[in-house]
Amino acid sequence: MPQFILLGVIVAGGAYAWKALKREMTRVDREMTSVRERPTDTLELDPATGRYTPKKR
Repeated sequence: MPQFILLGVIVAGGAYAWKALKREMTRVDREMTSVRERPTDTLELDPATGRYTPKKR
């Protein structure tokens, strides 16, 4: 009988962990989508330093 109780606790813990993981994946996906939709600056090469910097508008 104690084995069944332990198995039930493990299954319940796994279900809770899966639900928490799905919630976090949804949050990250929303955040990634909002970042992906933002316009980005064009980079241009600075010949003096050899570094790319955002283009001045």
